[in-house]
Amino acid sequence: MMAISVTALNRCKIVVLFTNYGRSKMKNNVLLRAHYTINAKGWAKEYNFSQIEAKWQRYWASQETASLQEYRMNEKKKKFYVLSMFPYPSGNLHMGHVRVYTMSHCVAQFRKMQGFQVIHPMGWDAFGLPAENAALERNCNPDKWTYSNINQMKTQMTKLGLRFNWEMEISTCLPDYYKWTQWLFLQMFNAGLAYQRQALVNWDPVDQTVLAKEQIDESGRSWRSGALVEMKFLRQWYLKLSSYANTLLSGLEELHWPETVKQLQRRWLGKKNLVEFEFHLKDNQYAEEYKKLKVYTDTPQFVYGTTYVAIALDHPLVSVVMKNNSRIIYNREIEFPLGIDVISPLNGRSIPVYVANYVLSDFGSLAILGIPGHGGKREKAFAKKFSIPVLSVVDNDSTLIDSYQFSGMSVDEAAVAIIQYARDMKFGGYKTLYKISDWLISRQRFWGTPIPIVYCDYCGVVPVPEKDLPVRLPDYSSINRSKRFNLQDVSQWVTTACPSCGRSARKETDTMDTFVDSAWYFLRYLNPENEVRPFEKASVDHAMPVDLYIGGIEHAILHLLYARFVNHFLKDFGYISNKEPFERLLAQGMVHGLTYKVVSSGKYLEKNKIELKSNQVLEKSTGERVITSWEKMSKSKYNGVNPQDVANTYGADAVRLFLLFKAPPENIIHWDVETIIGMTSWLNRLWKMVTESKSVNKTKVSEESCNKYQKELLRATHEATKQVTNSLEKTFAFNVAIAACMKLSNVLQDIPSEIAQKSEQYNESLRTLCILLSPFAPHIASELWSVLCLKFGLGNSFVLDQQWPTFDNSVLKSEEISLQIIVNGRRKGAITIPATVTGNEEALLRSVRESKIGHDFLRDRTVKKVHIAKHGRLVSFVTEP
Repeated sequence: MMAISVTALNRCKIVVLFTNYGRSKMKNNVLLRAHYTINAKGWAKEYNFSQIEAKWQRYWASQETASLQEYRMNEKKKKFYVLSMFPYPSGNLHMGHVRVYTMSHCVAQFRKMQGFQVIHPMGWDAFGLPAENAALERNCNPDKWTYSNINQMKTQMTKLGLRFNWEMEISTCLPDYYKWTQWLFLQMFNAGLAYQRQALVNWDPVDQTVLAKEQIDESGRSWRSGALVEMKFLRQWYLKLSSYANTLLSGLEELHWPETVKQLQRRWLGKKNLVEFEFHLKDNQYAEEYKKLKVYTDTPQFVYGTTYVAIALDHPLVSVVMKNNSRIIYNREIEFPLGIDVISPLNGRSIPVYVANYVLSDFGSLAILGIPGHGGKREKAFAKKFSIPVLSVVDNDSTLIDSYQFSGMSVDEAAVAIIQYARDMKFGGYKTLYKISDWLISRQRFWGTPIPIVYCDYCGVVPVPEKDLPVRLPDYSSINRSKRFNLQDVSQWVTTACPSCGRSARKETDTMDTFVDSAWYFLRYLNPENEVRPFEKASVDHAMPVDLYIGGIEHAILHLLYARFVNHFLKDFGYISNKEPFERLLAQGMVHGLTYKVVSSGKYLEKNKIELKSNQVLEKSTGERVITSWEKMSKSKYNGVNPQDVANTYGADAVRLFLLFKAPPENIIHWDVETIIGMTSWLNRLWKMVTESKSVNKTKVSEESCNKYQKELLRATHEATKQVTNSLEKTFAFNVAIAACMKLSNVLQDIPSEIAQKSEQYNESLRTLCILLSPFAPHIASELWSVLCLKFGLGNSFVLDQQWPTFDNSVLKSEEISLQIIVNGRRKGAITIPATVTGNEEALLRSVRESKIGHDFLRDRTVKKVHIAKHGRLVSFVTEP
């Protein structure tokens, strides 16, 4: 029931409160109060977004969301899992965050109103270097800094009207999450997919720590210490991603992803059909670790022209050879002779081995035959750089020379014969290979998931038993910290007992790459409180795959590849039933801001530091020329916009509408204030249209008796419903959906007041517009719906609880159409004819001849040819002069 009470009344203002007693799910029977402010003459003329948005946010916060128990009870209900990539809790949302989360919220709300069991969780990718650096700079605990940021970002999400299944919330830095990340590592270790080997890392000799590429400046120095960075070989943990290259590649064909993203993954995986030869290392100087080197080529016919072997810097052989000389100065263009030779099994020739940059980019961690005499520009340039001989093994007639028993053969004959010879002699043959390397997951950092491995002098490498998980991080506050810090400095934490023999042992001090944490988080959402296993198979089988995954195009390769790899592994070992985690991908573009950069120095300027003179943009203080460009928003470029500041100025709904309407989701958005001001103007028009509408006769008028305006409104309502539905269900063209809502509002505004007051269709169209608008602008849609309920006595329902409207294609068919008329190649105008005439050529031509255009241009003329096109919407006449 609805109770209305007047709590304040004076000459200029009435405050009306209506209370809904019927909501069974309200916490502690808290009463819902919808607050409207009106003056003595009617409703407030202006839409007070700050008051109304705050009211609805309080109401939504008071609601209980569906519990996990309810979720499990509804497993027979058709589900829709919409997921946005979870953020790193930096402390502030940026416009890119708001864009992607608004998209996911729109789709989630739409599917909920369609009757689906919607899964729309949110969590935090909380481990990583930024929190560790913040802890060092602020002398605080990274966990406290992270949790504070999480709370702040959740508050920002609430103020933007973003709603998630918060009962499913996870944070990767909590022990109850990283316990299962460690469990995942152990499953791969037991399956032979996790292993150790030497790897090359960027090393800061002052801070004694590993650096990411992003922490090295253009001069090759550490951004933090200023030291010249070295490259050092360390023993690191890997996951055998390369073992899944084929299934990851073939699985792409099953996915409804943008072709650009699938192509990026194909290139990263890099399938190649090459010829493999096994070369022995000369003198067997590394026989204990490396007896043979597998080398590859796509031109086996020229193999006798090989004068060097090129390998990538991260090839395992490099770490073996350089273990006693393990540091070299950082250089992005490192190339050098490795100091060893290999022996060709074809002719016994000794061939030197070099580290070459071009190998990694094209072939991954492989060894490639260097045949500069028949190679490309890079091979020739490399041979010249190191004075390597260049041999030609083909004469002018494309016949092999100096190729032993294959001399005299044509190039094509030699290719077949050499491969067959290698097969017969068991040192080579065709090989399908992949560019992708194994996944290096070791990080020499504190703030990450500890790798659950123990080193024992007696037992060797020992995995931590599952019953002893999680291997917890030490208490950061109790550690005597310096500028440099990682787990190996905490001796009391490192020392442990061997799980196998009980003797003194050492814990692994590396932590995992944060990509491991994010490679399975979508599964943990489904059972976040499960203490026995990472997830229930039944829950995962019901909810997976994710129906729609939304995130930035910058994650199109690594994150998606790693998540697919983990999912494939879990499927292969029976933990889940679905191989692919994400059925459909929506890769949204970035939000760019206008930047000002000094031409001579490249320095970025704030807007107040520039001026316009003689049609040139100049720096105020120096007069130097400044160029303007649109670039990704960044604090360092002074082109960022704080979403909350904009929401405080224009309203959360206006921000949401701007981000959805400005461009298709996959396109870059250029931030501009004019568009968001346009959105506020439209919202104010909607407010005025609904609050000024009057009660109408509830008796429906039959379509036959409807006048032109009513029929137009009926068609416009069904057309808008169709466009918005298709946009949210199929194309995700949010801009098209909002444009459809705008078009319907324009039609409503154009309806004469006397028609609006007599037609129930007008009232229904208003309510439909509120429903269609609700996924995009939930605050004003909720308020307008409540206004309609209160004004017209429609009950105490809420717009977000309504069933999504359907459309009828038959209603969209116009009774009349416009027929374009062309005479002798020139357009003469158009006439309106009944739609039924389009299928009757005789009636259509009669309508044309009887029209004024027909009278003016066809009377007394002989028609030689008539052509009817566009399903009867265009007719062309050819007449005699």
